[in-house]
Amino acid sequence: MIVDSHMHLGMSAVTPCVDPSIEAVLAQMDHLGIDVSISVGGSSQIFGRPEAGFETALEAYRLSGGRILSCAYFNPHYAEEDVERARRQLEHEAFVGIKIVGSLTECYADDERWHPAWRLASEWGVPLVVHSWWVSDYNPRQRYHTPDQFERYVRAYPEVNMILGHAGGRYEGHRAAAKLARSYPNVYMDLSGDSYSFGLVEWLVEQAGADRILFGSDLFMIDARTVMGRVLDADISLEAKRLILGENAVRLFRLM
Repeated sequence: MIVDSHMHLGMSAVTPCVDPSIEAVLAQMDHLGIDVSISVGGSSQIFGRPEAGFETALEAYRLSGGRILSCAYFNPHYAEEDVERARRQLEHEAFVGIKIVGSLTECYADDERWHPAWRLASEWGVPLVVHSWWVSDYNPRQRYHTPDQFERYVRAYPEVNMILGHAGGRYEGHRAAAKLARSYPNVYMDLSGDSYSFGLVEWLVEQAGADRILFGSDLFMIDARTVMGRVLDADISLEAKRLILGENAVRLFRLM
């Protein structure tokens, strides 16, 4: 079973694509043999139209026959409202996790305002998918969600499985993400994003173990074939590839 644990539904103004339709998602899934895809925040959800995002997620679930699932989205600036919205979404079988993004909300990952999202993930027993990257001169907004900042909540909520989206994003971020995963059994990393360093998959497996890594495409921001190819071509065991491509996600998102 192959699970794309990090993709996005809908068109984004910052990452346009030719065809962001649900039918196009299903076509690429079928082409690559992906059984289930998990949208970790549709464009409408992330960019300020949460109700439209909810409808898109339900439509994707219906049209795909349950193959396209979604994460509820939490904005710390609208905590009370978003907690109730996320709770309503999690009541539907189409939603299997919670997503938070500090760089868009300009709220540091260790800020008090994230507590409701962690409590909700604990309450529902679902993974918390977080955007993780490393700060740079050309992308200073990433300072809000570097992997090391999550340690406070990882320690406070050991029952919550946290998935570091993009595995830290860049060199120093990868190092910080791997260190956090080695230190805490509830920390995982996904491979989504545009970091194509040679040997990255092998290095992450060596540092944290194949049971801590998930395949994620970042579709349609990224072509899913490029990320899957990194796993298939990696110099790791077949069992490690099975874990990364699907078995870890099946376990974390309780897909079976």
